[in-house]
Amino acid sequence: MNSSGEPFRRRIASNLLWTPQGVIRHPLVTFHAGGGFLVETCPAPDRLAATEFHAGLLVADFPTDYRTEFDRLKAAGGDLATLLPQTVTENGVWVVISALDYAALRLLPQSQIRLL
Repeated sequence: MNSSGEPFRRRIASNLLWTPQGVIRHPLVTFHAGGGFLVETCPAPDRLAATEFHAGLLVADFPTDYRTEFDRLKAAGGDLATLLPQTVTENGVWVVISALDYAALRLLPQSQIRLL
């Protein structure tokens, strides 16, 4: 699935990926050794060798002070589709947000964030 010909450094699959254009279901993100990445969809990532699976919502360009921003999002209690466009920054970090309400795309009291 590496269409660029560039060797991959890491491949991550998840339930959802948030993008400014909308949410992608069953994302497969391949990070290349040169620093770029490729987003595809893959409903069965467990069949791909060397693929990590992280349950939750992947978010690129989350602020580097990700824990503080995550606490702010939890306190706001709104729809992530509305809150994330106001949160993401250029050259931020990749995170996965887990234990959320997938149907409403809202954080729950038990939601967590992890740096990838």
